[in-house]
Amino acid sequence: MNILADRRAGRIEPPIPIAIVIEQHGAWSVLFAAIAALFDGRGRPGDARLGQLDNHLRRDIGLPPLPPRRSEPPRWM
Repeated sequence: MNILADRRAGRIEPPIPIAIVIEQHGAWSVLFAAIAALFDGRGRPGDARLGQLDNHLRRDIGLPPLPPRRSEPPRWM
């Protein structure tokens, strides 16, 4: 039975139980690997900075629009 069918039946079991991983690799190794995976950043969608979003996307998530860009450089340059 696959994981989706397990979820529908109310049973969620990971493909490899954590106890087996700890038994094979040791508790400290598994702990350090889990901490490293938290801060690794892989598997996340692209890093979208709020300042780089278009005004229509900012409006969709409830942020105020960005001010219009200046077409000429500041006078001190």
